[in-house]
This record gives sequence, C-alpha cells and structure tokens, in this order.
Amino acid sequence: MNKLIPLLLFSFTLIFESPAQDVQKVFTSDIDNFWIAYDSIQTTNDSLQQIQFIQTLYIDKGTKGLKAFMVLRNYNAKLWVALIHRYPKFWTSIRPSTLAVKSYASEIENSIVRFKELYPDLKEAKMFFTVGGLRSGGTTMNDMVLIGSEIATGNASTDVSEFTNNWLASVFKNQQADNLVNLNIHEYVHTQQKSGDPKTLLGKAIEEGSCDFIMELVIGKQIQNNYIVYGREHEATLKEEFKRDMLSTNFANWLYNGSTAKTVADLGYFMGYSICKAYCNNAPDKKKAIKEIIELNYSDSAAVEDFLKKSNYY
Repeated sequence: MNKLIPLLLFSFTLIFESPAQDVQKVFTSDIDNFWIAYDSIQTTNDSLQQIQFIQTLYIDKGTKGLKAFMVLRNYNAKLWVALIHRYPKFWTSIRPSTLAVKSYASEIENSIVRFKELYPDLKEAKMFFTVGGLRSGGTTMNDMVLIGSEIATGNASTDVSEFTNNWLASVFKNQQADNLVNLNIHEYVHTQQKSGDPKTLLGKAIEEGSCDFIMELVIGKQIQNNYIVYGREHEATLKEEFKRDMLSTNFANWLYNGSTAKTVADLGYFMGYSICKAYCNNAPDKKKAIKEIIELNYSDSAAVEDFLKKSNYY
C-alpha cells in the first residue's frame, strides 16, 4: 500500500516522479513542462518548430496522466500551438494560478485523508495536474485523477475576452482558489464508482452529483460553484423540470452543455447532488448511506430509481 510522504519533504518531490518508490500521490511536473514549452514557442515564428517544442518539451516529458488525458480528450501538439496563438491574453492571465497548484499539495493530501474517514473502503488513486487543451477541467481513467489546470484554476479575474462564447466565463465566475481541491475530490470520487454507462439522465445526474455531494462532506462547507449556486436559487422549478426528463436517455439539456445552456450549464449535477443529499439526510446510518451512494450501480436503471424513491426527494 502506498505511504504518505511526510509533509516536510513533500514539496521537494512534487516536480519529479520517482520510479524507485511508488509513494507519490500528486504530480505537477506537467505544468512546469508546459510553460517551458510555451516560453520556447515565443522565441520563433516557425510553426513546425513551435509544434516540435510542445512535442519534445511537454508531451515527450509528460507523465502517464498527461498521456491518458491526451487520449481521452484528443489533445495533440498542433492543438496546443493553435490555442496558444488564438488566446494569448488568456494564457498570460492563467499562468500564475496554474503555477500555484503545488502550494495546494498538502491540502489535497489532507482532503483524501478526510475522504477515507468518511469512506474507509477508499481505493488509492494518483492525481495528475496537467495543462490541457480547454476541453476538460477534470476527468478520470482507472486509478488516475486527471486535472486540466488551465480550467481548474481559472477565476473571475481570468481574461476570457478572446473567447466567442461565455462558457469559461460562467465556469470561472464562482471559482475560488480552493476549487482545485474541490475538483480533485469530485474526480477522486469517480475513481471509486462502479464502471458502466448510466442509461438514463437520472442515473448520470446521480453519478455526477454524488461526487459533488461527497466533496461537500469532505470539505465541510457548502459548494459555491455556478450550477450549485444557481440550483439552490431555482430548485423548485428545476425539480419539476428534471422530473419530466429524468428517465430520458437524452442528457443534452442537463449535462455537458456548456456551449448550449440557456441559463447555467450542467444543472443535472445539481439535481444529482440534491437527490444524494436527501438520501443521506433520510438515512439513519449516515456512514452506510455514503457507502451506498458511492457504490450505487448507476448503469442499473432499476437500482437508480429505487435509490431515488428511498431518498424521498420527490
């Protein structure tokens, strides 16, 4: 079993991977490598040389987490170079916050300790902080948490004036510095869930929303991201609209709709979060309820509907 690196030594080990001892949990070297490649790109107007810089200084030196993220989100050297040219103000504004990721290492470690207290069956996962291609703030692959720091560390002061839609502006609006820890917990919960694709909106919403609910329990305070804040203010209306759609196999109006949402994107997360919160509040054994939430088979429609019934949300 992996051992936690003593906090005093931890900050010195973040920027490299040790093949000799499988003890490291948080990996941030991809962020440093990206900015080295970024600075090299500024030294030439030769597009082929710029692509080569990203390839050799970032991708080739990347962690296995970066390689996994590239596969999942279809990232490549040409894409990064194109994005660097397209959004210069954005990259300049986001740089300091991505480089600050290392300062949250101990807090991230502590959050996982608290998670294990709530859920003793917690399986270990490794956390990789990368700079992605503006397609995902975070996802998972097997036992890896993959964070796109260019999205995960954005905040209200990040320059999004170059973008043609307001998706990032809406994402960043309520993000604070501690969002990095929150997002990491959200994705960490995904590594504990059963594999399989939910067949209905209800299943998918609970799968995603459960991560936010568990995250809130771990951090010990209310989440303040955009869809949760909006959801609390409009819950009565959303509750009835979701009830009409929840057994549908069409997720487009509720999930992953950053570019098409009429109000706030990803409100399905809020609905799943609210259902899980109701389930836990109505359970006599809270620790057992947490285990049941995490281990629910979200792809089993009957089990998901039974979970909703037991929550007494409706």
